[in-house]
Amino acid sequence: MTDAALQAIRERLPEYVETVTTKSKGGFYTCPLCGSGTGPNKSGAFKVQGEKWHCFSCGKSGDVLDLLGEIERIPDFRDRARRAEELFGDGGVTATAAPVRREPKLEPEPTFIPHDLANRSLTAYERNDFCRWLARVFGNETAFRLADMYHIGTSKFYDGACIFWQQDIEGNIRGGKIMAYDRETGRRIKEPHTRVTWVHRAMKIEPYNLKQCLFGLHLAASSSKPVAVVESEKSAIIGAGVRPEAVWMATGGKGTLNRAMLEPLQGRRVVLFPDLGAYDDWTAKAKGWPGVEVSDVLERRASAEDRAAGLDVADFLLRENEAIGGRSGF
Repeated sequence: MTDAALQAIRERLPEYVETVTTKSKGGFYTCPLCGSGTGPNKSGAFKVQGEKWHCFSCGKSGDVLDLLGEIERIPDFRDRARRAEELFGDGGVTATAAPVRREPKLEPEPTFIPHDLANRSLTAYERNDFCRWLARVFGNETAFRLADMYHIGTSKFYDGACIFWQQDIEGNIRGGKIMAYDRETGRRIKEPHTRVTWVHRAMKIEPYNLKQCLFGLHLAASSSKPVAVVESEKSAIIGAGVRPEAVWMATGGKGTLNRAMLEPLQGRRVVLFPDLGAYDDWTAKAKGWPGVEVSDVLERRASAEDRAAGLDVADFLLRENEAIGGRSGF
């Protein structure tokens, strides 16, 4: 195949995509590889830009030959080129055969935690070290309001541990993350080892398909405020206490952010607030996500000392809270 013929075939990507998948919202398509866009929100993650395509859900990308090879399971480039000639004709003029479409792999349904199990944990805050620290920062009234808002539970798995329940916009409880914090500093306990696990692991609930959602996502069902997304659950809770003009949610980790997490928030203003050192990563991930902004406020405000100390969003919010006069409780 000549270079000119190959280039002509690559230019037929938009037409080929139309034959193997369907259009979704905002100029996106349902991904013909991972099936993103087949869920209840029908919002695709597959984008075509010129001669290239990219799926923001499964992360795959390439040109028309790469897509054809993935769909028809053709690993060799020369075999892909020959198949492309059959589909598009010599020089990419006319398609002579219909592509073989691979049905997207259906993911298993997520497992949900029973509400009565989660509700039993919403007590005993006097031995919940995270909530005790929260009261020292905001005072008892605000701390209990935040604990109620985010459904913070108490766990016996680690001494003084809390539970951050992940509840989706339909009210289903996807999982509960058990974490231990120092009641004086509010920082995670990492010595002699990090104390983090999940409720289903602690209770040995098997089989269990954990499909995470944003921590705090349930709040979107009852509020039309802009959404602020941070990395840690602690940062989201602090944000709600300091800046209540937004609905604060958390990904639960730097690498956990993905487009599927934000699908339930389509049509709303969403601002991502990455921790120091994560701005480039989150900006790259969010490129092309409709309605999503990435704030560089931490990168602009942080001093060399802040960076050396590894401060996060929560640290900057706590500074702001101290500046306006935080209250102490307990």
